[in-house]
Amino acid sequence: MLHNLRIRYNSDLIHTYSGLFYVIINPYKWITIYTQEIVDVYQGKRRNEMAPHVFAVADGAYRALVTDKQNQSMLITGESGAGKTENTKKVIQYLALIAGRAGGGGELEQQIIQANPILESFGNAKTLRNNNSSRFGKFIEIQFNEGGLINGATIVSYLLEKSRVVWQAEGERTFHIFYQLSKAANDEERGNWHIDKPNGNYGFLKGNCYDVNDIDDNEEYQGTKDAATIMNFTTDEINNILAVIAGIMHIGNIKFKAGRGESSSVDD
Repeated sequence: MLHNLRIRYNSDLIHTYSGLFYVIINPYKWITIYTQEIVDVYQGKRRNEMAPHVFAVADGAYRALVTDKQNQSMLITGESGAGKTENTKKVIQYLALIAGRAGGGGELEQQIIQANPILESFGNAKTLRNNNSSRFGKFIEIQFNEGGLINGATIVSYLLEKSRVVWQAEGERTFHIFYQLSKAANDEERGNWHIDKPNGNYGFLKGNCYDVNDIDDNEEYQGTKDAATIMNFTTDEINNILAVIAGIMHIGNIKFKAGRGESSSVDD
């Protein structure tokens, strides 16, 4: 089995069926196999009619949902860097396109898709093994109406690695939003929240790693704010959230001194 996976991987065939399971190996590069044309190819096809693909699995679950009128579930699992987050996004992308209004361009479908950039900004970080590692788990439930169209969605997150906010190993980063804000804040935001560049200026950014290959924090910052707008956050709500992020960064620069017993106080 491993030999077979290796042969396929070396030919950029990263998807393989293995009985009831479906194996995807992270290619660590972009492969153009998730386009609208590929969606059209897999829509409505039986599993044995097409080459293995995450779209085929998503389509099979959707067809079973519509035909059998029963809930379907997909478990996406693997070690850090395996590609869980990316494949989750591809499943949502596929469902939004084939079961969404206006070909996936409806407001609800766009909100489901744009929830992910927000989750990644506040819950993903660079680790030694993965530049965009999800530091939390999530359960995504997409609801459909009787006609098979997307009707709503809920996302439940769990086991968020909160300790990363205040400490990271050498070469790692805390959550992306801290670097997005400190690098890309405009002049007004910097004036309001007294934000500086991240390099060595904040005590909670301990990993001595500020830049990541393939991640443009300036571009991602605008993407985060755009996603929040699509999710119907108001300008005030977005600013309040970013003000909290700025406040956390400043708190990391407060120095404490030991008091009696287990107490402490601000040093200056």
